[in-house]
Amino acid sequence: MMMFFPWKRALRKKTVWFSLIVMLALGMVAAFAPWLAPHDPYQWSLVGAHSSLPPMWVNNPFKPGLAIYPLGTDNYGRDVLSRLIFGTRTAFFLALTAVPLAAFIGTLVGLISGYAGGRLDAAIMLFSDMIQSLPGIMFLVIIVLIFRSMLSPSWLHGLITLVIGFAAVSWVGLARQIRINVMLIKSQLFVEAAVGLGASPLFVITQHLFPNVLHVILVWIINNIPAVILLEAVLGYIGVGVTSAIDGGEFTVTSWGGMFFSGRSALSRNPLMLMIPSLCILLISMSFILLGDFLNETTRQEQE
Repeated sequence: MMMFFPWKRALRKKTVWFSLIVMLALGMVAAFAPWLAPHDPYQWSLVGAHSSLPPMWVNNPFKPGLAIYPLGTDNYGRDVLSRLIFGTRTAFFLALTAVPLAAFIGTLVGLISGYAGGRLDAAIMLFSDMIQSLPGIMFLVIIVLIFRSMLSPSWLHGLITLVIGFAAVSWVGLARQIRINVMLIKSQLFVEAAVGLGASPLFVITQHLFPNVLHVILVWIINNIPAVILLEAVLGYIGVGVTSAIDGGEFTVTSWGGMFFSGRSALSRNPLMLMIPSLCILLISMSFILLGDFLNETTRQEQE
């Protein structure tokens, strides 16, 4: 079985160093966002002179940039830099909640389906086929809209809906991977010996099957963290993300996807409102993808 994470081998790879540095830097930004942000990202200004400001280096004779707003402001006078910093928190919150929740569901379903077999396995696979046959983005939008109307408004309002939606549509792939691995592992001699000695199904699953699929779970989690961050950006761009421009929810939480939504109308005036969140998403996605490639390579080498 592969180590939970091969640190010694990882630290000899430049790509892993790049990934860890990017994740650590963005993690520090997320952790210390209240101290790093120059302004309150949710505070909008009634003063027209402070709204729709360009970056501070733009010398516009009609509305020049101000040093107190380095990246400018949006249509409501909110500081773009502060929103970008607090958006890092939203990205990490989704990465650390939505993906592990989906992994938990997929792992549980895959272990039960692969070990039980028979009619239970067939029923679970039929249900997963139904989920997988639905258009993913449309199904997610429906789930987000349904739960958004059911949950009471709070700063977690949109975040919880997206976590639930992502977990509901993304567990299928991991469940299928684990099911296949479990079906192969349970036919091996050490599992058959445990069953022959009277071990319970719970003991076999927790002590023999689960430890041998940990590497599959870890690789899946790392590969899907960029997916949920990109998904939030896409939903935010079309106005169905963790923020809502219709009911005022946009003023209760900030995210990179929300910046996409509000930055569409300011593309000609301040393209940084789209470019900088895009760069942040690119960096964090690239770091996790490179880390996932390393783990895939390590897994293949250990299996050979």
